[in-house]
Amino acid sequence: MAVLESPTVGGQFAEVDSGKNLFIAEGLKGYTAGGEYVVSGWSTAAVAATLAASTTLVSLRFAPASSRFAYVTRIRLAVTVITPGANGGIPGVLAWQRFTTATPSTGTARTVAKKNASHPSTSDMTDVRDNNAALTVTSVVFGDIIAASIMPTFPELTSGAVNGGFEWIFEPLDEPVKLAAGDGLAMRTQVVMPATTTWGFSYTAHWFEKP
Repeated sequence: MAVLESPTVGGQFAEVDSGKNLFIAEGLKGYTAGGEYVVSGWSTAAVAATLAASTTLVSLRFAPASSRFAYVTRIRLAVTVITPGANGGIPGVLAWQRFTTATPSTGTARTVAKKNASHPSTSDMTDVRDNNAALTVTSVVFGDIIAASIMPTFPELTSGAVNGGFEWIFEPLDEPVKLAAGDGLAMRTQVVMPATTTWGFSYTAHWFEKP
């Protein structure tokens, strides 16, 4: 590497390689408000077989009074089978869907953590919760589906055998999902889930916030 100084403005320079291509190294982001955050949750009991379509299992809502925006960069969902279904079962579909207007309720509330303790603000993602049966969504208005995944069926296995599982990572590489004040994301079933399969899940969501 070499240092290339500006011929017109003294004191300004860039680090370049032997072909004078700009060398870029990403450092830690600086925040005057906001920061980078993560939250995790999980089902505390089995998700029932034949779970109805449009059942809300997880929700993250950005505070309606926030002066910042939230930019979701990654959500990891892991599913494990508790009771495997019969051969030939119909798979279900899970999706992350936007919502607004009201906050889902019931279930288990989760605590958001800073990724870097030196970031100046606590998160404005003030309500994160999950429920293995269903969250209550009175007055919640659901919008666009931003990501979906088929949930594989798992054949009936002998007692004591490994029943399997899968991992779904939603990672919008082109641009983060932007949430304004009062916006939220929910994990919802899109069709009736497999009739004889029960399962459990865990999730971890990553985002950053700034004005």
